[in-house]
Amino acid sequence: MNHFVRLGNWEELLQLFEKKQHVVLGLMSGTSADGLDIAQVKFSWNRHLNFELLNAVTVSYEQTFREKIVRSYDRRSSSVDHVTVLNYEIARKHAEMVKTYNFQCDFVAYHGQTVWHAPTQGATLQLGEADVLAVELQKPVVHSFRTKDVALSGEGAPISAYFDLVFLIGSDPSTAVLNVGGIANVTAIDEKGNPIAFDTGPGNCLIDTVVRNFLNRDFDEGGSLSREGRINPDLLSRMMEHERDYILRKPPKTTGREVYNMEFLKEVGATRLFQPKDTLRTVVMFTAKMVKENLTLHLPHVKRLIVTGGGAYNQTLVEDLRQLGFEVKIPEKKLIDFREAVAIAFLGELFVKGLAPSKNVTGARRSCVMGKLALPW
Repeated sequence: MNHFVRLGNWEELLQLFEKKQHVVLGLMSGTSADGLDIAQVKFSWNRHLNFELLNAVTVSYEQTFREKIVRSYDRRSSSVDHVTVLNYEIARKHAEMVKTYNFQCDFVAYHGQTVWHAPTQGATLQLGEADVLAVELQKPVVHSFRTKDVALSGEGAPISAYFDLVFLIGSDPSTAVLNVGGIANVTAIDEKGNPIAFDTGPGNCLIDTVVRNFLNRDFDEGGSLSREGRINPDLLSRMMEHERDYILRKPPKTTGREVYNMEFLKEVGATRLFQPKDTLRTVVMFTAKMVKENLTLHLPHVKRLIVTGGGAYNQTLVEDLRQLGFEVKIPEKKLIDFREAVAIAFLGELFVKGLAPSKNVTGARRSCVMGKLALPW
């Protein structure tokens, strides 16, 4: 045994995890690939579990780095070597970003970068090598929150729903959390009191695709561009009919950018409109109607939406949701911007406590402790 040196101390690690209070760094990069959200969250286990968001920042990606990530989504332009190198590059970039702020923590909860999500094929892939973060930050890193759920035939999403259920919804069945990131997903309680969560369809992804490809902007800031367009009823009808099977499919269910992209727009004839702002306006209403139709069919008792994610800032989208009959509540800015990073921190906390969320959310065969552990030793 002279060739080996003991670096790790399992007893100390277990003592760390058993503490009644942890400070966790939640790291989240969504499918829009705009940047890394870093949330420093304190969890306290007293009579009830409480959380406090201590600090939160978004670090934007350079355009060239973002383009590398977006390229990995496209099977026509990606490759094995591109994905392999990018897996480590993303982690190094994220570690560098975290070091800049010197936020103290007990451990890191790391989502990584989803590049392909195919639960119907029993697969999902998030890039960002966790061992790189563990080594660079010298902290335990809880990661890969989706993979075991998918291994158990679950959807592997939407995993932020567990935070919503504990801290935002409570026991109110008339309220749902609608998170509008790249994809829109909803969290609620069904009429039997069971948790339910699923993707309703596109969030910002189709809106961003139209804006970037036809209007030469990065996004529809505040809904100002879409507000200038008119809804094309024929296009809207084609889009809704195209997605009829998904709407009818019972939850749990998920979708992604592999569905809602430029190819989708071409299929429904959206690229043939002469007025890009009309296309954009129609896509915004389509996004809202996908929420409405899914909830009418699967959660008819939901009347109130707490809207989070970047879509909460799109006034055109928010007004469309109100026009479709929902009471819409917009929470404080920090929760809009950093809910997903806080939710990842919460999943990390559940992991170290050995707590398994409800299988109802994802449809897995059984509940499981979500995550893996990368160590700095």
